[in-house]
Amino acid sequence: MGRYRFLLSGRWIGWFLLACAAAAVSVHLAGWQMDRNDHLTGENAKIERNYDAEPLEGPAAAAPFARADPSLTWHPVRLTGRYLPEDQVLVRNRPQDGRVGYEVLVPFRTAGGTTVVLDRGWVPTGEAANGMPDEVPAPPAGEVVVEARLQPGEPAVDRGAPEGQIASVDLDELRDRWGYAIGTAAYGEVRSEQPAPAAAPAPAPAPEIDSGPHLSYSLQWYAFAALFFVAYGWAARQQVRNDEWDRQYAAEVERRLARFYDEDGTYIGEGDEELVLRELEMADDMPPHLKQLMRPRPQRRRSRPTAEDEEDALLDALERQAAGD
Repeated sequence: MGRYRFLLSGRWIGWFLLACAAAAVSVHLAGWQMDRNDHLTGENAKIERNYDAEPLEGPAAAAPFARADPSLTWHPVRLTGRYLPEDQVLVRNRPQDGRVGYEVLVPFRTAGGTTVVLDRGWVPTGEAANGMPDEVPAPPAGEVVVEARLQPGEPAVDRGAPEGQIASVDLDELRDRWGYAIGTAAYGEVRSEQPAPAAAPAPAPAPEIDSGPHLSYSLQWYAFAALFFVAYGWAARQQVRNDEWDRQYAAEVERRLARFYDEDGTYIGEGDEELVLRELEMADDMPPHLKQLMRPRPQRRRSRPTAEDEEDALLDALERQAAGD
């Protein structure tokens, strides 16, 4: 552990705290993505359970329009009553099949006396310069049996709309616009009408069941959280290796000094001593990133000395013999 004592320094404690903060942010983002994945999984299960279920009828069919029940989203209901076409409203800027158009909203008064909002479907923008649809098919007159799928109302948006149009399916705004009580907890997407009209808006497309990338994103953020600590550990290990290289470099300098000076400090080398001292000082004053270029690299152990090793040993022996003479 002595080699890792530097981890207690202010600098390395700061790096550790930074890694902790980055990991905490990653874990938070991973949890956020996991929550989105769980929500989408629940919505997919709701679609599979409700989309083709048997329609609710009678009071059970009208109740979800007045009292919100998220578990019934996409569930079919069967209603009997009459359309109020004079209050028809178009919801603008609704794309479908690559084209921009309108959703057609019409109030529907049930036989039980309650009024609900039904979305009869989609009509495209017409060819006219004003952007209005060429034609909006009228709803069936008289008593009609309608099957529709429940949908929650949409929030209000801060956008204006021309007369007869609305920017979103804001049920509270529709209630205020029409001036009579309607169910504001949900509206219905029409899937069939009896009697069937000669022409009708295009029905809403079936919803896609797709889990999206949220689970994989969540796992990636968890991996990032772990990698911050892996990077911290790798940097600490690299610091230990750098310190070891520095010690090896210092030993190399000492070995070089021993070739030029004896134990008493007397210069025994060949050539000008000033040049030797200058070379040693230049090596000792090198910045760390340049010293690293001179650090010895680990060598594989050899079973027998090489010719260069034997030559160096012979030269060292001759130098010692000459010094003895």
